[in-house]
Amino acid sequence: MAVTKLIAVGNKKGGIGKTLDYICNPDKTAGGEFVSGFNCSPETAANEFDITKIKFDKVVGRQGYHLIQSFAPEDNVTLEQANQIGRSLAKELLNGEFEFVVSTHCDKLHKHNHIVFNSVSFIDGKKFHGGADIFHRIQRISDKLCRENGLSIIAKKKERGKSYAEYRADKQGKSWKTKLRETIDHCILKSRDWEEFLVLMKKENYEVKRGKYISFRANEQSRFTRAKTLGERYTEEIIKRRIFARESKENKYNTPLIIDIDNNVKIQQSAGYKHWAEMRNLKIAAAAINYLVDNNLMNYEALSEKCGELETKRDSTLSRIKEVESRIKFLKPQIKDIDTFRKNKPVVEKINSVVFKEKYRREHEREFILFEAAKKSLKSHFPDGKYPLIKTLRAELNLLYSEKEKLYSEYNFAKEEYKNILANKSVVDFILNNPHEKEPHSRGRNGYELE
Repeated sequence: MAVTKLIAVGNKKGGIGKTLDYICNPDKTAGGEFVSGFNCSPETAANEFDITKIKFDKVVGRQGYHLIQSFAPEDNVTLEQANQIGRSLAKELLNGEFEFVVSTHCDKLHKHNHIVFNSVSFIDGKKFHGGADIFHRIQRISDKLCRENGLSIIAKKKERGKSYAEYRADKQGKSWKTKLRETIDHCILKSRDWEEFLVLMKKENYEVKRGKYISFRANEQSRFTRAKTLGERYTEEIIKRRIFARESKENKYNTPLIIDIDNNVKIQQSAGYKHWAEMRNLKIAAAAINYLVDNNLMNYEALSEKCGELETKRDSTLSRIKEVESRIKFLKPQIKDIDTFRKNKPVVEKINSVVFKEKYRREHEREFILFEAAKKSLKSHFPDGKYPLIKTLRAELNLLYSEKEKLYSEYNFAKEEYKNILANKSVVDFILNNPHEKEPHSRGRNGYELE
């Protein structure tokens, strides 16, 4: 499924220009490959929007709109497919009467489109008025396109509204449900699993009742409140998912270290926790030894050397990726500028042969603006006026994209390998520096064997 959102853009905070700069960011759009315009060029769209407004004397008020269309990660929509759906959405919504730029971002787990369109029609100068049901209309068009492309459509369940009594209590800061929601959110952020979540809720002075539906009651309440009545995000199943998702995200970036039995305050207070920590340490140590044996790294110097090699490989690959992306970032606008310059040059030069020059310039104002903008940009890079062939630049660009794809694959592999070996090395370092630990080892560092 795809979720949509519409934002009006005014003159504040950079207006249309800043919004277009954001959505056309090469780092978010695979080097700008999935950015395109309708009746305008993405590089000069802000100026072209202004030209339309000036032409129809409608420069005041809203300057444009920013439409966001986000796809569900589980749909596995491709960048090409997402971009095409975005263009189809914009064309159907705007009836081909407004200039727009579509950009597909792939910098997050879920792919999403950004569509920025002019507030004034280039056909008749009328302003965009979506009507009271504009948000529903956008979502309906998006859902239709998703169905046509085999993507999922999930109808949102309507949550029960607040009663008047709950509304008044909420306004006065006395709503039990509002306080319960805040407490649940707080405990989720501190919990590693469902059982710990329930313990934390009890510490927040909530009585917990298990059954078909999980329920909570504050000390001052007379009745239990079922969590499911708080909204979709507070059912038992969703709370468990939220805890799991948060814990998984944290574990992604944290190396599981052995717990320091001697210096952990919680261990001193709980014999049960101490036993659990000892078992956990044994499992982590055993897994680390297995890793070292499988990779023939039982010598500490070899382990350290391998860490260094992988770190160097990761960093050098990342450095090359940045060089390639920098070159791509340079070539993309050059290709578009040269193309724009050459396409509009005949129109601009024709002014020398016409009689009514001012009339001709007004009729071809768009071509003149695009030509001058491209010429100015190219002059800063090619002061001698000799521009390379677009064919040559595109060939180089294709090679760079291929190299970039290969480099990212190598980088991700080296990064994961480095992260893995570093985690196991940290376990070895802890064991070697803590003689009280019971994990098996008989010798120290400096070339000694680890078994």
